[in-house]
Amino acid sequence: MRTSRWWSRTRGLPRPAYAAWTASLAEQPGRPARILAWARGPDGYVVGSPAALSWGAEEWRHVGWHEIERGGWNAETAQLSWVQYGGRRGSVGLEEPGRLPELFRERVAASIAVERFVSIQGDRGVIVTARRDLGRDAEISWHTSLTRGLTWQTDGVRAVADEAMARLRTEFDLR
Repeated sequence: MRTSRWWSRTRGLPRPAYAAWTASLAEQPGRPARILAWARGPDGYVVGSPAALSWGAEEWRHVGWHEIERGGWNAETAQLSWVQYGGRRGSVGLEEPGRLPELFRERVAASIAVERFVSIQGDRGVIVTARRDLGRDAEISWHTSLTRGLTWQTDGVRAVADEAMARLRTEFDLR
């Protein structure tokens, strides 16, 4: 049985949307233009690729899976939402989500190379994470996040976070 060319490339995404998406993605080195899952949104399409989540129609926006600190699917609101490191928030509506929420969880988790919780006050603490850019070979970024109830202004928090990150970077020696 012969597979048609349109299916192998676009995976059913309309050709004009596919062309706009691939052109936009080509402007970001290391972002392979391969569709793992896609869905319709109220303002266009949402595409999950190996290295990024993309949304748009003629103009596209992209966020690397490794840039997403946390997020997920809310079936009640039909929204896929996330928070990036640094606090920037994003969300997209999905009319028929299909496999996209599952892919979202899988790709964000796949980007985590190391994650360690360091207690500061009981169950409050800092989470040190090394994230792998899934589109660029072996590029690692390190991040620290606080659990609820702590701020960076709390005495000693910054010092604990910095020391924990330095220790983990030495321990894992990720490049």
